[in-house]
Amino acid sequence: MPVEQVEYEEFKEKLPELMGKVQYSDNHQVIVTRHGVPLVKLVDYYSGPQEIKLGVAEGKFIIPDDFDTMMSDEIAEMFGVK
Repeated sequence: MPVEQVEYEEFKEKLPELMGKVQYSDNHQVIVTRHGVPLVKLVDYYSGPQEIKLGVAEGKFIIPDDFDTMMSDEIAEMFGVK
């Protein structure tokens, strides 16, 4: 996990660049210091494990059996195919 230390004054000048590194690199972190003393750590908000929930809408709605073909005539007519 790359960790980059940056002095506060440099951080203010390079904020967009540093945010891009943190957001688009794997686990890149930036520690902002003042006179060598750590102040804050900049990390990607979504860097933690992402939980994928399957079936959260199960039983909430019903998909009709003819879903793939329903209104096909009307749609074809709208596009001038029929």
